[in-house]
Amino acid sequence: MRSADMMVDVTAAAGIDETVEIAATLHTPDNWEERGEHLVFAIHGGGYSRQYWNPSFADESYSFARWFCDRGKAVLAIDMLGMGESTRPEPESKLSRAIIARAHASALAQVLKGLERKVSVTGIGHSMGGMMIISQAATHPIFDRVAVLGWANEPMVLGDTDVDTLQADLIPSGYLATPREPMRKLFYWPDVPPPLIEADEAHASTTPATLGIAALTPGIVHEDSANIAVPVLIVQSTVDTSPKPELEPGYFKAAASTELQIVNDAAHCQNFAGTRISHWQALDSWIDRT
Repeated sequence: MRSADMMVDVTAAAGIDETVEIAATLHTPDNWEERGEHLVFAIHGGGYSRQYWNPSFADESYSFARWFCDRGKAVLAIDMLGMGESTRPEPESKLSRAIIARAHASALAQVLKGLERKVSVTGIGHSMGGMMIISQAATHPIFDRVAVLGWANEPMVLGDTDVDTLQADLIPSGYLATPREPMRKLFYWPDVPPPLIEADEAHASTTPATLGIAALTPGIVHEDSANIAVPVLIVQSTVDTSPKPELEPGYFKAAASTELQIVNDAAHCQNFAGTRISHWQALDSWIDRT
C-alpha cells in the first residue's frame, strides 16, 4: 500500500469567506493508478479523524485501508470539515451540514479529476459520517453505491448515555469534545484490548457543534435517505445505534437495492472488533456485486 497525504482546497465550494481545505489521504495498491477500478471514499464519525481507517497507533491488522488495498481497491479517507487536520472555520457557526457535504464532494471530485480516468466510487460513512455520506449522496450524486455504517435513521440508542443527555450538553456553536467514557460500551466490544481503546481515545478530534446538533436531531436525513437512487448497504453491529436494524433499509425508498449486514460480536466501531475481517469481507463482496 502506498499512502499520499494531501490538503485539498475547497474554498470555492464552501463559500464561507475564508480559505478552506480538506485533509485527505489516498491509499492505493501498487499500480492502481494505471489499472485500478475501484475507489472507496471513506468518512469517519464524530470525535474521529481519517485515522479511523488506518490507525497509526495500532498494528496493520486494524487497517481498513490496507485490507482493501490488498484486494485492489483504493481508499480515499478524509477528515471532515472542522475535524482532524481539515480547516476549522471560525466562528464555527459559519458551517452547516449542506456546506460540509459540498466541501467533501468538491474534495472527492478534485481527486477523481486528477486520476484522468473513470473508476467505480463507493461512498462509505461511519456513524456521524454515515449521516454525512447520506447528505452528500443525495445532493451530489457521484457515487456508484453507498454504505452506511453504524448510523441509524431509527431513534438512536447510545450506550450508557442517550440523545436527551447529549443534547443537554451541547453548546450552540463551537467545537465539541466527544464524551468518550460513556461511549465505551457502545464503541467497543469486550474483546478490544484496553491499550487500543486508550490509544484510540487519545487520538480523538473535536467535532463541530453543527454536526453534533444535526446528528442528535431525529429524522435529520430521512428525506436525503429517500432520495438516494444507487445501491445502499446498511451495516449495524451486535451493539450499535439502531434499536431495530431490520427497519433501516426501508428509509432508502428510491435505492436500486438495499442490503442489511449485521456484524456479529462487534460494537459500534467495527474496525476495532475481533470480527472486523468478516465485516470487511462482506463489505468487499457487496462492492464487487453491485
